[in-house]
Amino acid sequence: MNVTQRIDDLCRQHNISKYRLSQITGISQSAFSKMARQQSSLSLETIQRICDALSISVAQFFSEPGEYPDLTAEQRQLLNSWTLLDEKKRAFALMIIEKISEI
Repeated sequence: MNVTQRIDDLCRQHNISKYRLSQITGISQSAFSKMARQQSSLSLETIQRICDALSISVAQFFSEPGEYPDLTAEQRQLLNSWTLLDEKKRAFALMIIEKISEI
């Protein structure tokens, strides 16, 4: 797996620019450029910061797109739908799920 390509793919999937990812994670754009040129490697801490910014797990980061390890088919379907939502829709979906769970 090409890690920098995976980061690019995830940014596109989450509709976030590398610039914005850089702001959220505190990882400089030059560091991302060095990674892309394979002049620098990613530490687990760096990968975790990227995953946190994209609201995914490290396992999901290293999984093929659309695959989620250790989840049922129903959970994978829910997560696939979740990744298509923007931040506002995610907040709304969480509110609905929390209300339903109170019933």
